[in-house]
Amino acid sequence: MKESNVMNLDWRQTDAVIFDMDGTLVDSMQYWIALPVEWFESRGLAVPGDLAAQLGMMHLRQAATYFVQQYSPQEDSEDTYQELLTRMDKHYAEDIPLLSGVREFLAALRTAGKRTCIATMTDRSQVEIMLRTHGLGEYFDFITTTPEVGRGKDCPDIYLQAAEKFGLPPERVAVFEDSRVAAATALAAGFGVVVMRKEGMDYSALAGMGRSLSFIDDFCNLAVTE
Repeated sequence: MKESNVMNLDWRQTDAVIFDMDGTLVDSMQYWIALPVEWFESRGLAVPGDLAAQLGMMHLRQAATYFVQQYSPQEDSEDTYQELLTRMDKHYAEDIPLLSGVREFLAALRTAGKRTCIATMTDRSQVEIMLRTHGLGEYFDFITTTPEVGRGKDCPDIYLQAAEKFGLPPERVAVFEDSRVAAATALAAGFGVVVMRKEGMDYSALAGMGRSLSFIDDFCNLAVTE
């Protein structure tokens, strides 16, 4: 049975929101899961059983370099990166939908005077494609990415830099994430966190980690109240 969306955020104490993109704002994870599998299969290579664990918190350029170094050294890593980037660009432009209620919730945040940004492992160019495709650019103050920051979401840098750009301490900023690792990182850094719940995932390790932890399945019927 699907659980109800409940947010424990105190909006009186929350001035800004940091959003992850993939799996949080857009339903893109199936395409990201398929992308490396397609790369291996197109080259007649066996897909490693632990591929997801190997990739971990890598962004796309890191993954492309890793694929070439470990599995196809005769190829150029930049060419591989561009190949993977082009495939995902097409999906962002044509196939990947918003999660339910995203547009309405972003509009409610704007109406309430809350500032917002996107903080993602995805390349900036793909974030910009997504924003153009869905007409969401007006709802975000800025974009920041782990390739630009230089560290993944197992480190708090991307969240701390976003909060600094807002001119706010972490306790005045909420983070929306779907990754357990990223959610744990944000909680440990002092942010309130709302987790986009995924079926079959165990979130028990997050309990008691931070000042505010909530779970939702979509953005439908979420209120921004003072």
